[in-house]
Amino acid sequence: MFVRCEVCVLVFLYVQSVASRVDREPECSRFHYDEKLLEKMVRMEFNVERLQQRLDSVSESVGKLDGM
Repeated sequence: MFVRCEVCVLVFLYVQSVASRVDREPECSRFHYDEKLLEKMVRMEFNVERLQQRLDSVSESVGKLDGM
């Protein structure tokens, strides 16, 4: 009887610990956040440079058409 009660208590505590982990939001370190932010900024800088090249190319093409 005593062993069964111990097992029930252990199962209850395990379920409680799992349930408390599920309810919490995922933890995120400051380093992880900064790394992800830097990664997004680098991608954005690359995209802006690519768009600038395309804009320069289109401006050059328009300039050639205006000269005709």
